[in-house]
Amino acid sequence: MRLMSAIVLLLMSGCSAVHSDDANYKVLIHGNEECNYDYGVEDFCDEYNQISYKNTDKTVNFDKDKVLVFPEDNFGYLVVINPETQIAYPFGYLVNYKKLIFSKDSNEFCIEGDISAYRDEDSGYFCFEFTENNFERIYDATR
Repeated sequence: MRLMSAIVLLLMSGCSAVHSDDANYKVLIHGNEECNYDYGVEDFCDEYNQISYKNTDKTVNFDKDKVLVFPEDNFGYLVVINPETQIAYPFGYLVNYKKLIFSKDSNEFCIEGDISAYRDEDSGYFCFEFTENNFERIYDATR
């Protein structure tokens, strides 16, 4: 009986655990727990990305309670992070931007430059909206 009580207690304590800094971020793509896009080579769950998510400045800069993480050298992947839930939402395009426009009070961002995903490469000015764990293209002015 004591063994059964100990197991139940252990299971209950594990279920009520709060996120810690050591926990890995959950990665959601199109609302599903996945690590990469179809035909994509980037593993958004790998150790390098997990360390990057954990070391990101958690100062909210996007969509009222999230952080938009962008490559400082203007080339790479954008990721939206919810620091409270420890969920990362990778943007499906590899970007090479000249200008990136976003706001703490909005769920939209715009890219001036190049975007590419499997067999889809464009240059121009693009705006996207982050809604319900997805990115939707809302404006497109290609060159």
